[in-house]
Amino acid sequence: MKTSSFYLYSGSGRVSIARTAPRCVTAGFKTYRVLAPGTWLFDPAYKDYATYRERYFREILAPLDPRKVWDDLHALAGDHEPVLLCHEHLRKPDDWCHRRMVAEWFEEKLGVKVPEMVIAPKIKESKNQPDLLMQV
Repeated sequence: MKTSSFYLYSGSGRVSIARTAPRCVTAGFKTYRVLAPGTWLFDPAYKDYATYRERYFREILAPLDPRKVWDDLHALAGDHEPVLLCHEHLRKPDDWCHRRMVAEWFEEKLGVKVPEMVIAPKIKESKNQPDLLMQV
């Protein structure tokens, strides 16, 4: 299992754990609403990490059986590795999102690591030297 953003990963095994999907992403993923944050997500009081994390762990994760959630997510992904998706881009070290909280929860409860998917940069051939690749 891995985590990523709707905007970065479009491959197999996508499972949304967000309240909604982006308008530009209309198909090709399953949804597991059990891990979606509550409507309090939009309350400005929960914009800081510590407050959000405390409530997310208390209200969303604490009542759940981590083994059942793990199994449910694998069943949703079918023959593919599950990739848990939400909206956030994690570009800077202080960026955070609930998908990484789920990954932390799995590590704590089940002893499994759930890494953030690293997306390789797009490459293309140089017109002048077709045998060389360059980053775009």
